[in-house]
Amino acid sequence: MKVKRTKKCDMTGLRFPVGEFYVNHNTLDDLHPYSKKADNFRRRLKGTSIGTVELRHMFNNLKLKTV
Repeated sequence: MKVKRTKKCDMTGLRFPVGEFYVNHNTLDDLHPYSKKADNFRRRLKGTSIGTVELRHMFNNLKLKTV
């Protein structure tokens, strides 16, 4: 039986398969802390007043409203 490895996205708080994370050799697990989709979303907002902290709050509020 093949075990699917997952990782928790530091921005969204959701778990994704490790294939949904960029490789980052500067971390212990060799994976970026944010999922690809969350990181791409964050990068699109570069140059705006919205930062990582605000995005985390937004994702946490969305999770609370959907539970």
